Amino acid sequence: MESQQTFPASFGELLKTSRKRKRLTQKQLAQRLSVHANTISSWELGTYLPATRGLVLELARHLALDEQETRQLLEASLTALSPHWQIPFQRNPFFTGREEILETLHTRLHAEQIVTLTQSYALHGLGGIGKTQTALEYAYRHALEYSAVFWIEAETMEYIVSSMLRIAELLQLPERQETDQQRMVAAVQSWLSTHSRWLLVWDNLEDLELLHRFLPPVRQGAVLITTRCQALGTLALGLELSPMRPGEGMLFLLRRAKVLEPEATSEQIQQLAQRLPAEYAAAEKLVTAMDGLPLALDQAGAYIEETRCSLSGYLRRYEQQRQQLLDRRGASGVDHPHSVIATLGLACQRAAQRHPAALDLLHFCALVSPDAIPEGLLLKGVSRQGLVLEPVAADSAQLDQAIAALRSLSLMQRHPETQTLSLHRLVQTVLRELMSEQERAMWMRRVTAVLNIAFPEATYEGWEECERLLPHVLACAAATSNQSRNQDLAEVLRKAADYLRKRARYEQAKLLYERALRIWKRRGESEHPEAIRSLNGLARICFERAQFEQSEALFQRALDLGKLALGPESLEVAHALNGLGITYEMLGKYEQAEPLLQQAMRIRKQVGGPEHLDLAASFNNLAMLYAKQGKEGQAEALYQQALSISN
Repeated sequence: MESQQTFPASFGELLKTSRKRKRLTQKQLAQRLSVHANTISSWELGTYLPATRGLVLELARHLALDEQETRQLLEASLTALSPHWQIPFQRNPFFTGREEILETLHTRLHAEQIVTLTQSYALHGLGGIGKTQTALEYAYRHALEYSAVFWIEAETMEYIVSSMLRIAELLQLPERQETDQQRMVAAVQSWLSTHSRWLLVWDNLEDLELLHRFLPPVRQGAVLITTRCQALGTLALGLELSPMRPGEGMLFLLRRAKVLEPEATSEQIQQLAQRLPAEYAAAEKLVTAMDGLPLALDQAGAYIEETRCSLSGYLRRYEQQRQQLLDRRGASGVDHPHSVIATLGLACQRAAQRHPAALDLLHFCALVSPDAIPEGLLLKGVSRQGLVLEPVAADSAQLDQAIAALRSLSLMQRHPETQTLSLHRLVQTVLRELMSEQERAMWMRRVTAVLNIAFPEATYEGWEECERLLPHVLACAAATSNQSRNQDLAEVLRKAADYLRKRARYEQAKLLYERALRIWKRRGESEHPEAIRSLNGLARICFERAQFEQSEALFQRALDLGKLALGPESLEVAHALNGLGITYEMLGKYEQAEPLLQQAMRIRKQVGGPEHLDLAASFNNLAMLYAKQGKEGQAEALYQQALSISN
């Protein structure tokens, strides 16, 4: 009996089967492709076929076909991705955004532009930022423009050689069977030298010198590199891949979590916001917490898909079990199997191997605000802290090398125009989670000590520096236990509160004063001069808010403690006397106010000297009281004295 011959399915049959499996009507599929509904019908009937390979690829994407199914559809349409196609990953159906980067790559790498010089560009950025996925999307999106598309796994020399062997086999080069790997590599290099219009992707290139070793010097193709290294030298022009913008991050998370369809648009997000406002708000908070890192958003989406928990449920779990969730990659992480913790934690370890001070530098920066960290802050008081940073503080070239080690893995950004550093928020989160309780407490003591040294008193001349350091004080305070007894923290909180009070940011200032006072109370030092300064500051806020009964009680307490701890002639006592005096004045208690203001003026003159600005304030306060009492002559004389000091 003769065997029955099996014929491959026609394009129309494959299309119809895939469409029905996706549960799409012809009209729905046509709308997604922006073609007439009759077009889909004609393709399925075999009346005619898609005019371009691009249309077939778009069909495959909307039908969520895998790589093998896509190839079958392409072959049935008598088209192909390219004569030589060697990409080891399927296209990501949830890929979102990055349109500007993709357009820039297309402008610079498209085949028509390649003449005699290779166009080489590198996508660089933090691990998990989406470099591989962006390169993959570019390869799929523009496959038809190249005669060949190859992918090199470039993390190690062994991976590169293995990738070269796969290319040699795809090209059917005779040398693919050689036991001498150098001859096989040379054959691939020769092919690249003698052919044009190819695209070669080098993914996750760690050692930049390897590219020089494996690429021929003369070639007529495009090279796209993904790497964490920011310093590319003459190897390639760089395009930094930044975190996803909030809108992109939202759309990606909702698509990945299967809350929305893969083809969902921004308009559908707005519909979700109206229909499920709590879930929309949770998604926003997650995108912010993960600072737009695609790997973290993918990880969150995978968890939500697998467990079918809500977005708000995941947010609650994340806030309570951050390390556990950041360390859980999930079953679907095939293209990027490592979790956020593993990816960023390993990068931190590699940085430490490259420079002994790199990890210290990261630990310090993990406890301040991630943006605009002044380089000078790292050198303040380092010698007294006993850090590995100490030799770095004495040698700017060493600091440069430590920062270079971190930049080689995109763990840190350096901004020479402002002399500041920055790092991704999830790098901070991972560093904090990986520190033991003892390590975190040790670093907190070190960082608060440095901040206390650096933060100036809130004089007008120091306002700019206060504003620059304020985010770091607030971040450090937020990362510190509410049960802290750290004296440096209490002192820097008081200075920051003084600054905020003078800038009329009363609510923030009040919270910092109150926290500083709680620290002094836990230390059993409520009469400490710094505690009294915080009391005076808190009382002043109540006065500015016209809460005179509260300001009276607080100024009185500061006065009593000041006399007991510092003596009756100290400046803190004078501040309390002055505050109590002006409070009585506002309450109309002029007779009680006058002796207090006079005493405050006398102490300020005696301790601070005749030119002290606080003395000018005393003259003004007493002058206003005299004016209210009808003592115009005495008031005028005091106004003149205040004016002479101010000038």
